Amino acid sequence: MKKATVALMISSLWIPASMTAPTRVRAQTPPEFSRPVLFFDVLDLPARIDEPRLKKNANQYVLSCALANRSGEQLVGLRLTLLIVDASGKIRTRVSWNEAATVPAYSIKTFEFNPILKGEISNSAALFLGVDEVIGRETIWRTVDSDKLLRAYARGQHDLIPKVQTLINKVDAPRMPAAIPQLHMKPPSPPEKKQ
Repeated sequence: MKKATVALMISSLWIPASMTAPTRVRAQTPPEFSRPVLFFDVLDLPARIDEPRLKKNANQYVLSCALANRSGEQLVGLRLTLLIVDASGKIRTRVSWNEAATVPAYSIKTFEFNPILKGEISNSAALFLGVDEVIGRETIWRTVDSDKLLRAYARGQHDLIPKVQTLINKVDAPRMPAAIPQLHMKPPSPPEKKQ
């Protein structure tokens, strides 16, 4: 009697376990394939991109990354350039695009950017990312000759020193209330005494 009870208990545990195993396998989705992207960091820009990875979702590419703001000013946007270089060192694709990205001063946030890429990227291609322009609430930082610098970096010239221009952002700067002039009036003169 005890042997039958033990056998029944084992089979009752084994049957649900064997039925749930295929269910668990089906529930797991295959991991998304993403490719690392090499980032060309310009130290004089307030924006730094950490751990950029490019993946394809359906018919659209997505660049996931963390964006660090190294300045005391809020950032509101970026202009990025992505180079795809084949195994022979020839540039196959160059894409530049703008992204809205609000990042508070001295902080880091994760983003998913959407470069417009067509076709497939070969497995042997290398991907290079650079920031052309950073738009802050009060300032715009622009890398001089950013395209040439990124191309040189993709060719292995890592000793270049980029120059950065700064401009006043007249569009996104916080608006100050109009100053109301203070009226300075003379106090009324004392009434004249009658004699």
